[in-house]
Amino acid sequence: MTDPQGHPIHVRAIRAEAWKVSDTELDVSGHLVDDRPEGGPVWFDASPSSTIHDMRLTIRVRHPDLVITRAAGSMAAHPYTICPDALPGLEALVGLSVAQGFTRAVNERFGRQLGCAHLTALIQALGPVVRQAAGVAFRDVRELPRADGDAWWVNTCQAWRERGPLHARFVAGDIDALRALSARRRPA
Repeated sequence: MTDPQGHPIHVRAIRAEAWKVSDTELDVSGHLVDDRPEGGPVWFDASPSSTIHDMRLTIRVRHPDLVITRAAGSMAAHPYTICPDALPGLEALVGLSVAQGFTRAVNERFGRQLGCAHLTALIQALGPVVRQAAGVAFRDVRELPRADGDAWWVNTCQAWRERGPLHARFVAGDIDALRALSARRRPA
């Protein structure tokens, strides 16, 4: 369903990128932008821009344990003068592993009154990006991890459900069968 007038009143965009910065480290950056084409609530000062949040966050992650070793952020646009007071709290992410329980741990260290709801949403969006990027940056494409090892993607979706067709081929170590099940389409 869409607005009958044909234009949104709030638009959020999140973009994430990852870079391999050394043999054992990744930098993962996120950018969150909230636009309100109609303006904000009455208690906001009028602004010439419809962008209410423009925030960036970069975390450095060590491989193979995926522990955050550095976190830094910035706010180019924010609704209140005190919003940037949340930025030093990003240091609480250092030492956190991007693994099971990541969302809960982020909320405990930086959520609600401890940080910024918008940066928290951005941090949580970066967790899966770290795992996806680590798989590319630190794995040989022909080498599968052991089925009882770092198979973090098992049970993350129905396609990778335990004992499903992809999992069965993974447990068997059959990379060619996995590749044959891939839906990736290459140009002719």
